[in-house]
Amino acid sequence: MVELRDGSTGRKIVEKGSSTDVGASDFIAWGRWIDGRSKARDGSEDGDDSKGKLATLHYFTATSTPVGATSGLFTSFASTSPTVQSNGNLVATGTVDSASGSITASLKLQGGGSANYSLTVPVAGQTFSLTGVATQTSLSGFAGVSVITSTGAACQGGCTGSLGNNISVIGQIAGSQGTQAGVVYGFNSRLGNVSGVIVFKR
Repeated sequence: MVELRDGSTGRKIVEKGSSTDVGASDFIAWGRWIDGRSKARDGSEDGDDSKGKLATLHYFTATSTPVGATSGLFTSFASTSPTVQSNGNLVATGTVDSASGSITASLKLQGGGSANYSLTVPVAGQTFSLTGVATQTSLSGFAGVSVITSTGAACQGGCTGSLGNNISVIGQIAGSQGTQAGVVYGFNSRLGNVSGVIVFKR
């Protein structure tokens, strides 16, 4: 990924970056975008490189999604390097494929399903654990508020989700038969904002 545009307006949201931690498998692709510029605040395209510098952005995309309900156990097989950002700066980077976990999905055709998950994220000399029950948000999507703990001091006083309304996990099932999945995680800690992507298969 070298740029991202708003699907409705065509305006650039992020640009001038480069991808690392890139991977692809069947129906899903993932990576980490670095050293770019965010235009999400004002939508301008005036070429001012001093605006909206973006240290890193984790992403995944599904080339197709299920046509029916999805249920089963998904286990992780790859991940981007977990990162920690503080005051707009990248302060720590973990190891590619080190984040892992599992999802037990029960997404229904009519909605109202859920996905139980357990994620492990090692970065900055400690390991974070995220557990929770995500709520189905679409035929193939889910989002959850997690119980977040750490082997170090980063969650003293509490770690909270940073993806909106205390949400720390947003996921998508991929493939017409629902055989793969991607999850983006993001949460605030005493170290800064921790984020990354984990991909799964069943």
